[in-house]
Amino acid sequence: TPLYSSAASDVYKRQPYSDRPFQRHGLYRALKSLYRWLKKMRRIAENPMEYIEAPKLPDKVLNVVTPEQVAVLIENAASSRDKAVVGIFADTGARRSEVCNIRVQDLELERNRIKVRGKGGKEGYLIFGSKTKGLISDHLSENAPDGYLFNLNFEGIKTMLRRLGDKTGIKARPHDFRRGFATALRKNGVGELDIQQLGRWSSLEMVRRYTKSYTFDDAAERYKPIVT
Repeated sequence: TPLYSSAASDVYKRQPYSDRPFQRHGLYRALKSLYRWLKKMRRIAENPMEYIEAPKLPDKVLNVVTPEQVAVLIENAASSRDKAVVGIFADTGARRSEVCNIRVQDLELERNRIKVRGKGGKEGYLIFGSKTKGLISDHLSENAPDGYLFNLNFEGIKTMLRRLGDKTGIKARPHDFRRGFATALRKNGVGELDIQQLGRWSSLEMVRRYTKSYTFDDAAERYKPIVT
């Protein structure tokens, strides 16, 4: 027990990722989850991370891929496979690991969804629209994949998106799509609880982090007068 209890404070005394606040916050969350599990398994009496304040995150708006940029990326993608990959990232908010591991048998085209396993092996679904459905169908018809839908690993997706970004001038990483997905839904009036479920986030705090680019002006556009 003393070993478990002292480990968290020892980590923070060393100030890991002190110059990278988002990585430091990720480490904090990981340690908190670990000690929560240890407490549940009765390996420790209490969770020491509950006494450590979460590191502050900068109030920084991170890059998002907008719907207009998505259209440009799809138009300039080199193949039907690449177009389908972009469509899935943009329309579903999928994580890179989820896209890499999609199998043909996971597709439910008639229901516009794909079964995936997210963080912690949790099963969920990616929901997409008719445009992305058409892109996936084109890829299936032209390339007849067997097994994995795209046969792309992490580096393959990274390279494809980097080349597409160089061609179009649009910065488009998997998490840029994921933030764009959440922000676009928010602008369309979708509530945070629904966004949390659609994006398979563990908490509303994560939804708020991913929608930082949603501004007062965006809210004002959706405003309807109370007095009519």
